[in-house]
Amino acid sequence: MTVNTKTAARRTLHFESLDDLLADVDAAGDAPGSTGNWTAAQNVEHVSRLIGGSFDGFDAKGPLLIRLLLKVMRGSVLNRPMKPGIKLPANFTAFVPPADVTWADATAHLRRLVERARAGEQMTHPSPILGAMSNEDWVKLHCRHAEMHFGFIQPAAG
Repeated sequence: MTVNTKTAARRTLHFESLDDLLADVDAAGDAPGSTGNWTAAQNVEHVSRLIGGSFDGFDAKGPLLIRLLLKVMRGSVLNRPMKPGIKLPANFTAFVPPADVTWADATAHLRRLVERARAGEQMTHPSPILGAMSNEDWVKLHCRHAEMHFGFIQPAAG
């Protein structure tokens, strides 16, 4: 059954740093649920894949019209909450998390990436949608992106 992610129940989150992402993941427990179409692990893995691309580069670019539109809206994209329900372009398959990704693997992937940032590595690769970005803008984008996706994650009871 497919969930309408535009209307699905979500937690309202606000992150200021990549460490905030880890704190939310840690607070979720060992077996959180999800109110969206992806599992909790898939949401974390998807966010991690975008963070990894900001360090290592991307193989695809978004459609030209979307890139132009979002460049004009850059401030909103970086500073306002993202809305759920956006479909990824067909050439963005690298961002689609596998259905069988485990919570342990997804959170370990996120931890490795946050450690890279903590060690001083900069996110310097251009965004496939927004183009050239500073490390600070990447952090903002990752926070907004994670707020939306992690909002679907429902912490484990107990």
